[in-house]
Amino acid sequence: MAAAERMAQRHGMTLDEAAVDGGGPVQKPTPPRVEDPTESRFAHSVHMMDSFLRTDKARREAALREARRRGLDAEESQRQANFRQPRSSRARMNPYKHAAVLLRETSLPFREIANITGLDIYKVVGMKLKMRRAA
Repeated sequence: MAAAERMAQRHGMTLDEAAVDGGGPVQKPTPPRVEDPTESRFAHSVHMMDSFLRTDKARREAALREARRRGLDAEESQRQANFRQPRSSRARMNPYKHAAVLLRETSLPFREIANITGLDIYKVVGMKLKMRRAA
């Protein structure tokens, strides 16, 4: 409680304002001092990335709180609740007809067509041979 009072006094707020606001602006910690210039630049850039992530997360959370307060999130959740996934057809094509279509219209390997249709590879090759035109 004493720490909360000190924080509120430091920022010129009441305890209620400090509880709602979270203590005012976030102070950026200083990056660690490193003697090597290359390591120093690297440490500074990592520190800046961490700082950017923290401020971006805080900004996002504030925007979400504001949106929920205005009731915008309720509209979105209602819209998602009313959305239905389109049904996919459970009807399967006859494997022999399917293999014939795949052999005619694609250049898939025999083994791939056999895996897709569930037929034996020898049946797929036999179908391809029977589909050839007489020379």
